[in-house]
Formats: sequence, C-alpha cells, structure tokens
Amino acid sequence: MMSEQHYLALDIGGSAVKYGIINQGGEITLKGSYPSPKTNIEDFWQQFEQHLLPLARQHQVSGLAISAPGSVDCDSSVIYGHSALRYLHGPNFRDEFQRRYQLHCEIENDANCAALAELWHSKLVDDFCLLVIGSGVGGSTVINGKVHHGKHLHGAEFGYMFVGIDDDGKPVNISGCAATRSLIQNTAKLLGLQEEQLNGKRVFELAEAGNKGVQAVIDKWYQMLAYGIYNVQYCVDPDRIIIGGAISSRPDLLVRIEEKLDQIFSENPYSSVRPQLSVCEAGNDANLIGALYHYLQRQELKS
Repeated sequence: MMSEQHYLALDIGGSAVKYGIINQGGEITLKGSYPSPKTNIEDFWQQFEQHLLPLARQHQVSGLAISAPGSVDCDSSVIYGHSALRYLHGPNFRDEFQRRYQLHCEIENDANCAALAELWHSKLVDDFCLLVIGSGVGGSTVINGKVHHGKHLHGAEFGYMFVGIDDDGKPVNISGCAATRSLIQNTAKLLGLQEEQLNGKRVFELAEAGNKGVQAVIDKWYQMLAYGIYNVQYCVDPDRIIIGGAISSRPDLLVRIEEKLDQIFSENPYSSVRPQLSVCEAGNDANLIGALYHYLQRQELKS
C-alpha cells in the first residue's frame, strides 16, 4: 500500500507568507507563517531555505503549490502585473525551485486559488464569480470548473471597474471605494486619524458604538460594493457571486449588501437578474487549499 502523499503549499501575501503541509485530500496537517521578505528575491530564497526547506525535506513532500499576487502565467510560472512585492515579478518559479531545491512547483493567482478552494471543498457545479475584499478587490471567475484567466491574464480583475467619480471629478474604481482599505481611509479622514490607527474591525466597532459619521461611511461603502456586484452579475452572468476576504466573516455582510441591491433594483425596474450571493466556506486557509487543487489539476492527479 502506497503511503499518503503530502505537499507544501505557500500563500505569498504582502505582509506574510503562510504555509501548510497538506495531504492529497486537501487536509492541512501543519501550518504556520512568517513575515514576507520586503527587499529582493534573494531574501525570498533565503527565508524559504530557513523556514520551509527543512519542512519540505522532513515531510518528503511530493511538490510545491503556490498562491501569489499579480497576473500569474500558470504555463510559464512567471508573475506579471503589479503587487506589493515587486521582486516576485519576473523570475520563473518552476525553474528556480527545481534548480535550487529539486522541488516541482505550480503557481496560481491568489484570488483564483481562493475560488478553486471553493470549487473543491464546496463541490460547486455551477459557474461562479468570487470577489475577495481586502486591501484591494480581487476576483476570479470559474466557468465549467475552470478558472477563466483571460487573454492578458486579467480575467476577473473586478477591482479595476469604474463605478463613479470622486469630489474632484476623477474616476473611482471598485478597489478605490469598496475595499477594506478604502473603508479605513475614509474613516481616518473623517476622524482626523492616521490610517495606521485603524483597521476594519475597529471601524465597525466605532459604528456599532453609535458614531453617526462612521455609520455613514460604512453605508456608502456597502452601496459601492453593491454597485460592483451588480456590474459583475450583468457582465459575467454567473450562477452565484461569492464574497471572500476577512470581512466575509461578518454575520450581517450579506444582509447589508442585499439591502443595497434592493435599492438598485427598485430604481432600475428593467433589471431582472438578481445576484445570488454567498460567502466563502474555505475560510482563512482557502489560498493554501486552492493552490494545492491547482497543483493537482496541473499534474492530472485530481480524480
């Protein structure tokens, strides 16, 4: 009888590198994190060798699955586009991991990994879109069980969609008005605070404590998010739109969005297709789990 195979999965984020040892069924047996290297690619390799190479050897992993920011070319394993970690853009990760550590690697965009985790663990059979609400708004579209990457690897980059103009007449996109960061920025401006003094949780605490100004900021935030969701529905026409990111754990999230959608549809009587909403079920480990699912798809190991 063959022993169970294990894989090392990485979720490279702007502030932390999360990792996990995962079996072929998607069960995480060990996980942890360390601060993301900020300087250059050599620092990235050094940190990998310090934190993860011994782990990979100890568990005799069969491969390395990576979730990363940016426009990931899964075929070449090169990351294009932009992210907070500029050194990630350019190297061929599959070649580098093979040459340096004799580890086979597959890599995919982080939002796409989150969508693949939903596909795998929630056993979704319908087409769906995923909106990941964080420092920006990321996204993914899954059609017929496959991620739609687009001609230029920008499929489902919903955060770039313009949904209005600001007080200076400049266009505002979804990432600029419906991300958690925008919620923090607008609240900080209202209260005369530095952004570093707030986080998303604190903003909602201020509103729940009765601060009318912060309540208005949050109400506008929900309105803009609902506009974005409406646009996604009418551009892609999926069976379902799933909301991810830390804010998706708020129990009133979908209720507040539905209230704003009620307003939109009452003002637009000719709009007849209402988005069917849900929140991510894979939780904080979605990117790790989805990265492995992507790896198994690429290696044709997924039954």
